[in-house]
Amino acid sequence: MSLRQNALNAYRNGLRATRIAFGGDTRMLLASRAKMREGMENPPNPELSKEQQIKHLEDVATFLKRNLVQGRKEGTDEKYHLNIHKETELGDNESIKQTKKTLVSQGGGCCGGGKDLYK
Repeated sequence: MSLRQNALNAYRNGLRATRIAFGGDTRMLLASRAKMREGMENPPNPELSKEQQIKHLEDVATFLKRNLVQGRKEGTDEKYHLNIHKETELGDNESIKQTKKTLVSQGGGCCGGGKDLYK
């Protein structure tokens, strides 16, 4: 596939990602699309090769789809509704449950100063 075709595909994928991420927020949807169009016309990192710029745009689109979740406040309470969709990457938090393997947790640390922290 040609470089031009790859760039167009990445751009279209980016536009789809903005629709997924900002579907219910017209202001953010229009702003993100304008920023993406500006980035296509005037690349933010002109020192990168064309292939690297295309890869960067694909990475941005992936990030928007998987990692960006918008929330909106509901009513006067401090409750928010999160726009979690099927593309959203959900973690399992297993790494948080594991004991830290740092010097401090093993009774060390600088000058032995943290040996009583995790008892």
